[in-house]
Amino acid sequence: MMMAGEQDRQILIVEDDEDTAEVVSTLLNNAGYNTVAVERGHDALNNIASRPPDLVLLDINLPDINGLDVLRQVRTHSFLPMIIVSGFTKERDKVNALEAGADDFLAKPFSPEELVARVGALLRRIAWTPQPETRLVVRQLELDIPRRQAMIRGQRLHLTPIEYGLLVTLMRGAGQLVTHDDLLRVVWGEQYEGDYSVLRVNISRLRQKVEQNPRHPTYIVTVPGQGYRMPV
Repeated sequence: MMMAGEQDRQILIVEDDEDTAEVVSTLLNNAGYNTVAVERGHDALNNIASRPPDLVLLDINLPDINGLDVLRQVRTHSFLPMIIVSGFTKERDKVNALEAGADDFLAKPFSPEELVARVGALLRRIAWTPQPETRLVVRQLELDIPRRQAMIRGQRLHLTPIEYGLLVTLMRGAGQLVTHDDLLRVVWGEQYEGDYSVLRVNISRLRQKVEQNPRHPTYIVTVPGQGYRMPV
């Protein structure tokens, strides 16, 4: 079912295979989104700079620039939601995409339902605001929920939508164990339960921004085999 406002959401499809681009565009149009498709990485960068979409579906194997290089360039100045869609299906390929800054990874071939569900889930992460809190504080880490801003030791953190969702969830459960599957369910959705690689990579990225020494974290502490805990 289309959510209110979805018809105004603009999705940029970066895909050099014309048939695939047409199928994806039709699926998303039928789900209520507006779509623009480009074939080349340079065209994607120009489109993002001049008319930023709400979300990008980005193939890796493009004719001019590797999709991961497009992703890295965008991440130098923007936390625009981006999903890598690729025929490369090894676990290392997925981890590489997430480490480069992707919010999600969708392997080809994919089902129409999965594509639409993942786009919708990521867009909902942007709008998600827990209630009734307006401010969360854990030691020197502060989160202003209405403004969606996080600060640590007085310095603002620049977070992707996924990183923000992880931080909110961990701060709300400060002092307690938050399991792997609880984090996946809250931040990504129930269909992601068991997808620990996407969680592990995003936790690693978040630690790089929060921790003074990410190799010896004091804010996001691993509980082996179970999940994470944020000591108060």
